[in-house]
Amino acid sequence: MASTFVPRANTRTVDWGMAVLAGVIATIMFSIIEMAFSWAMRGASPLQPLVVFGTVTLHALMPSTHVGGGPRTMIVGAACLLALGALSGIILSYVVDRLGVRAAALVGAVFGLAMYAVDLYGVARIFASLSALRDWMSALAYVIEGTLTAALYKVMTREETAATTEETAHDLRDLRNVRLV
Repeated sequence: MASTFVPRANTRTVDWGMAVLAGVIATIMFSIIEMAFSWAMRGASPLQPLVVFGTVTLHALMPSTHVGGGPRTMIVGAACLLALGALSGIILSYVVDRLGVRAAALVGAVFGLAMYAVDLYGVARIFASLSALRDWMSALAYVIEGTLTAALYKVMTREETAATTEETAHDLRDLRNVRLV
């Protein structure tokens, strides 16, 4: 009984570096969008979203300390967002690895809405400062982040299928020994 190993078509793996990069780039865009909405629509400081995420992070790490809205809080908020962006990039890349770009973007949008619900309705029960970001603008920013993460990952890991003419040309020499009838 002879057995041969034939690799299956589904042996592709996730490119973790590209997943982290896609998540970080999308999180930077998320931060820019949140800051723009904070300044233009909410009438607050553009740095308010970073302060909110920094406050939540510092309260989670050091619950007994008083957190101000200074530069340390903003830096911690930015670091927290970048770490969460890398994590969401890894999770989304695993989910959308075998999908096309459009389907991946749609899955990313749903993932973004799920992140919005978990962050601003679930985690906000523990950390009340997150409720300041609970509006349609944040929901839109989360959807954009999820969509961008998934689409960026798919575009950055797309395999080039452009073949040269030598690879796709027919070799007529193989037809010399073929019976036509």
